[in-house]
Amino acid sequence: MKHKIYCEVCRVPFIYRGEVAKNQVVICTVCGAELEITSIEPEVNATRFAQDPEIEVRNRVENYARLRNYTFNEDKELVIEGLIGKNNLYGDFYCPCRFENIPENVCPCLPTRMNDVKKMGHCY
Repeated sequence: MKHKIYCEVCRVPFIYRGEVAKNQVVICTVCGAELEITSIEPEVNATRFAQDPEIEVRNRVENYARLRNYTFNEDKELVIEGLIGKNNLYGDFYCPCRFENIPENVCPCLPTRMNDVKKMGHCY
């Protein structure tokens, strides 16, 4: 069965194939965020899955890389530290490579989701 779920992290709806149940955790196929199903009737609603910020960002980057078949370079830990630092300062995992802390720059940032990695061969 297919369900349309709105991701509050990347602010994009995605199609989830499979059964859903309340309190089930699903992965956004757009950004890799883990979402918890809060209701299934009349439509499927989900919120960001509550977890430790470091675990959340590590899971998200791993999920996103797996979904896109990407591999990390030697700077992975620096990027994760930057994401955690921005979360501590600004309340979300804004891209450490971008100066503006706006919704489009929540990791993975919009340019990354729009295939910049595929075009350039790497993230910023």
